[in-house]
Amino acid sequence: MRLLWITHRKFDDFCATTPVALSTGLVRNGFDLTIVNPDEEGSHDEFPWSHISVDQSSIKGFHGSSFSNQVKKLLPSITPNHEAVLVDWQVGAVVIKLLSKAGLRVYLIDRSPPADRGILARLQWKVWKKSWGLVNTGVVERGFVVSPKHAEFVSQHLKVQSKHIGILPAGVDNNQSKTNPGKGEGEPWRFVYHGRLDKHRGILEFMDSITKLNTLGLNCIFTLIGEGSAVKEIIRRCSSDPSLFIYKPSMAHGEIHEELGKHHIGVLPMPERKVWALASPLKRGEYLASGLMVVGIDHDGHRLQGVVEKWFHLNSEPSLTDSIYGLFNNLSEEEFSIMSKEAQNYAIEHLSWDGTVQMLISQLGGEVNG
Repeated sequence: MRLLWITHRKFDDFCATTPVALSTGLVRNGFDLTIVNPDEEGSHDEFPWSHISVDQSSIKGFHGSSFSNQVKKLLPSITPNHEAVLVDWQVGAVVIKLLSKAGLRVYLIDRSPPADRGILARLQWKVWKKSWGLVNTGVVERGFVVSPKHAEFVSQHLKVQSKHIGILPAGVDNNQSKTNPGKGEGEPWRFVYHGRLDKHRGILEFMDSITKLNTLGLNCIFTLIGEGSAVKEIIRRCSSDPSLFIYKPSMAHGEIHEELGKHHIGVLPMPERKVWALASPLKRGEYLASGLMVVGIDHDGHRLQGVVEKWFHLNSEPSLTDSIYGLFNNLSEEEFSIMSKEAQNYAIEHLSWDGTVQMLISQLGGEVNG
């Protein structure tokens, strides 16, 4: 099948794990894939797919609209050469309608509803609703979400029938998995978070938890990796307490896996709000695949269905700090090594991208090449 994917994501963004993993899997399974995104021309030359570069405004709030306007200009030259198209909801209803009129089967990709706050969020919710509305009218064949709760939310709020919603859970790249070197005797517990460092994601609150844990007597350090609205405050706290906090800017995909392996515990700090409760966070699987234990706020977006293990520890926000202290204060290096291996084995067995790719292929229809 000759397939387009129109995505606002830049593939050098370390948050773009999903499009990279799914694209790689589609090509391996015989799809003739073309990516349309804001990456510079030539930046995909080492990838096994074709690439079309589209300009995008650098001004926050205009990323989506500027990208969509440029895509519209390209459609007459690229649609005749393809049979189907994946479209991020952020690309918008106007482009989606044009793709359908051109005779392509259109599939909507929704990895998360709007996560921003304020005026920008209200504008994004309008785009999100209009894009999903085209599933109901038949312009879009099917929409893909990340979790059952996400599917339930779309169905309840937009009255989209469940038969038109597919679930593509976040996965992990087992080829990147390496044995965690473990914890040395007397070494501090090394917590880590990677992803967007925005103020509404619970990052700063977990930094407070790290301070309290050290006060209680648990020797620990917290590394934060990424970019976002909380970075200025994070850097200030790192300067004030360099023995407790380490900040590192965004990294490439390969560097992230190597960095995670230097830690013991991955953090899921996002509070119990609508957008996080619908999520299936990539970092959860990446932590486990790197042999990290996981701690975080207990809500649907963070849970692993059927998993009740010490290496996956969630609790309510008011109780989380004390429960982390209770778990790790008397945990030996040997016990950590056992749980590290159990966590990694779970990720390899249950969270591979291969399963997600096969789910996507089964619902696209048509014939693959080769």
